[in-house]
Amino acid sequence: MNTLQRYIFRRIAIMTLAAFVAVLAVVWVTQVLSRIDFATNSGQSIVAFLKLVVMLTPQLAAIVLPIAVVIGTVQVFSTMNGDSEMAVMSASGMSRGMIARPVLAIAGIASVYLLVSNHFIEPYANRTLRDVLVAARTDLLTTLVREGTFTKLEKDLTIYVDRRLPGNVLAGIMVSDTRDDDVHLIYYAQSGAVGKVDGKEVMAMTNGEIHRRNMGDGTQSIIRFNSYAISLAQFASSNSQTYYAPHERDSADLAYPDPNDRIFQNQPGWVRGELHRRMSDWLYPILFAYIALVVAGQTQSNRQTRFNTYFQGLGGALIYRWGAYAIYSANRNNPELWWLFYALPIGGIAANMTLYYMGVTISVPEPLINAWDNLARRVRQMRVRAARARAA
Repeated sequence: MNTLQRYIFRRIAIMTLAAFVAVLAVVWVTQVLSRIDFATNSGQSIVAFLKLVVMLTPQLAAIVLPIAVVIGTVQVFSTMNGDSEMAVMSASGMSRGMIARPVLAIAGIASVYLLVSNHFIEPYANRTLRDVLVAARTDLLTTLVREGTFTKLEKDLTIYVDRRLPGNVLAGIMVSDTRDDDVHLIYYAQSGAVGKVDGKEVMAMTNGEIHRRNMGDGTQSIIRFNSYAISLAQFASSNSQTYYAPHERDSADLAYPDPNDRIFQNQPGWVRGELHRRMSDWLYPILFAYIALVVAGQTQSNRQTRFNTYFQGLGGALIYRWGAYAIYSANRNNPELWWLFYALPIGGIAANMTLYYMGVTISVPEPLINAWDNLARRVRQMRVRAARARAA
């Protein structure tokens, strides 16, 4: 890269990093506050709580990083347009390809990180997060469940214990599991205890019933048992494999799943879709870089830049991101839609690349800009009148 390209690269890299840290901090604090009950209700140590929030970070970083590329690029080019630097570079003969090269270099770095994170860092962090939550749930069952009180372990998962007996035995157990929208389960047992079987945390129950209600047709079945154990990781039979959702598994396990795996048997689209998501997510920083180039990487007037760039840059990025989530959900029910994981970002890159190199600038209609300016002027006038009224 020449001097001007290094100048652009340095400014965008600094702004992207600043935007990444700021947005990640906001999202991180939001997620931490939503899980503060983990520490207050489960009785876990501060070390366990810190481990939980650290394990949340890789997933949040993968979501925020592409957005930070858009914010950093749009901010720098908007400032350069305002300072007439873009006009000077264009007049000096600097081509669009030369301007795009430092932006694509930053997007490439972000793509490499996402590729590594999706296949190695995130699965490990998600599995560790699951293990921390399971350990907390076990501690809750063994130490904090109160007699005669309904204890909510998580959303749609409640346990009731009539009384505690010597030897950490629980009597009069009821467990309500309504997390699955299709099937609701209620466990009743005269007695039970929490412990480990083959290294797995389970709750063994004796002399009880399982009430299984199909929410689709309203049918209900009752299974009576003398002895039954449920895994605290997934509330399934303890002799099944340890439950890990597809986003918690290694990519090799997704590419070559166990044919006997119950998730793969019931929802193969979920397993395959997670693998395709990991294989295609690295394309989004490049796509978002081209979106930022289209809306801000060309010479524009200060009036266009002020209203247009952030609105279209972030709006376009969010639309593509929502589309990716919609594809993930649709593929879970229809595995034949796997090709959409690649069609959306590749098609977006092709479309925005064409617009940029053809010099097409998508701008907000002039009447809308005028309406925005009039609204901003009226708001300022109302604030001035209110300030004068308070002073009087």
